[in-house]
Amino acid sequence: MVGPTASGKSDLALAIAERMPVEILVADSRQVYRGLDIGTAKPDSAARARVPHHLVDLVDPDEPFTVARWVARARTLLPEVAARARTPLLVGGAGLYVAALVDGHDHGSQVPDARFRASLLDELHTAGLDALVDRLASDSPQIAASIDRSNPRRVIRALERLAGGAGEPTAVAYAGHVALLGLQRPREVLYRRIEERARWLFENGLLDEVRALLRAGFGPDLRPMTGHGYAEAMHHVAGEWTLARAIEVTARRTRQYAKRQLTWFRRDPRIVWLDAGEGPADDPALVEAALRALTAAEKPA
Repeated sequence: MVGPTASGKSDLALAIAERMPVEILVADSRQVYRGLDIGTAKPDSAARARVPHHLVDLVDPDEPFTVARWVARARTLLPEVAARARTPLLVGGAGLYVAALVDGHDHGSQVPDARFRASLLDELHTAGLDALVDRLASDSPQIAASIDRSNPRRVIRALERLAGGAGEPTAVAYAGHVALLGLQRPREVLYRRIEERARWLFENGLLDEVRALLRAGFGPDLRPMTGHGYAEAMHHVAGEWTLARAIEVTARRTRQYAKRQLTWFRRDPRIVWLDAGEGPADDPALVEAALRALTAAEKPA
């Protein structure tokens, strides 16, 4: 299930989970980072207690992370969820992640940086080779089984290649059944929800979350910390912006992001769009429409 931020995808997914056995795979490029919870609208403990959620809290904010690494993990999860007689329900607004999983994507040009290699060498020194081997086996059992796992150089190189997208056949489209649903709202409704969410973030712990991240050494130069909400909160914490300005800029940047998301998803004619109007995303009629679309959708060509 795809759609712009603040459209209600997570609420609808949880409602669907009450009607059919699913496990949620989160397609969000920022929810993969530990500690970025409030600003990314990460599923809380109550939501995770209701239904299993995957692909969140995978790395620290200062650890490089790529689409290829996410796809490798997601493709490992798909058969595991199916084996538990549940349906993997992909939920998120990261268009590149969704496309990479469904249709495949060539990530071979992505090259891990020197800092990533240094972090691997440091982990080798402090935790030992077994820790790196376990990490590789978790990210890609296929690659782990194909190399000499007693050779530190080859294990490190395999992790680098996986982080950069090489070595894993992610350019191959997913072979299983796929139903693509999109959640949409009238623009004025979506923008109002975005503005309400921006205010809610700052009133419900985002500033404390940012202070904690900064105290932990995760500075404003890190890519995850530049996202909408976090960058503005850091300006306010530093005394550079008023709270009103931080909220206004967060809402504006989020609206811009939502427009880019819609532009991306509108290009895919396979998506069956559900109109949530002004109502809640877990409205029974909307849930019924989603269930009908999920059962009626044909495998895309």
